Amino acid sequence: MKLNMASLALLCASMTKNGAMAFTRTPTLHRALAVTTSSSFSTDISGGPRSNAYVIDPGSTSSSLRRRRARPNNTSLKEIASKLPGYSDGALLMSTTEDQTESAAPAPAAEEEKYQFPNADKNVLDLPPRMRFAPSPTGSLHVGGARTALYNWLVAKKGQLDFDKDSEAGFVLRVEDTDVARSTKESEDSVLADLSWLGLTWDEGPDTPLAKYGPYRQSERATIYSKLGKTLIDEGKAYPCFSTPEELEEMKARMEAEGIPPRYDGTWRDA
Repeated sequence: MKLNMASLALLCASMTKNGAMAFTRTPTLHRALAVTTSSSFSTDISGGPRSNAYVIDPGSTSSSLRRRRARPNNTSLKEIASKLPGYSDGALLMSTTEDQTESAAPAPAAEEEKYQFPNADKNVLDLPPRMRFAPSPTGSLHVGGARTALYNWLVAKKGQLDFDKDSEAGFVLRVEDTDVARSTKESEDSVLADLSWLGLTWDEGPDTPLAKYGPYRQSERATIYSKLGKTLIDEGKAYPCFSTPEELEEMKARMEAEGIPPRYDGTWRDA
């Protein structure tokens, strides 16, 4: 189910004081929203036309009709995590013995100059949170995307309160416009307008291209990725592929016919 902000507002406004919202699954309408009253509530549950509906009744005092989610046992989870190698102060710093061996060995000076990892060997829980939301401008803002943006925004704002004002804590908006065929400027403007209407303002985004980590559209970062890709090829860690789209589709169809999960077969790996 995909709702834009206007539809969501109308849905909430249409619910009466004694109303109930039901998600129904019928042969002709798999996902439909229905607003029922308390009088029809018992009929639906007792075998009416919506007997297979999941019903949420704000006015009901009975908890037996609701599907409860089991609460996680955080104590047992912490006990299990504390036995893992590298666990310290609520964070798993290293996952394996190999990681510990590799991190203990000093890196060559040339590697340190080539790659810069400013947060290496730091506990991420001690760093100012930089929370990113990366919508795809191929349509309207999905209600699930709005929920994710809200969570990230809350964590970022809390981080700005907990850390110094000069820290890099913030809510970052990066537009994933890599799907050139479907991405449109109208969809991007619509998503940004919906986020602004929700009050989820961003600290860095497409409208701040000169910020430290800009630009914030993936299509505008092609030169950065091309440079890093060339570096990987020069080091033998990647290789270019010259397969045509038609050849890739033929490869996919052949694997599906053979019952193999489609994947690239490495045609140009040793070319």
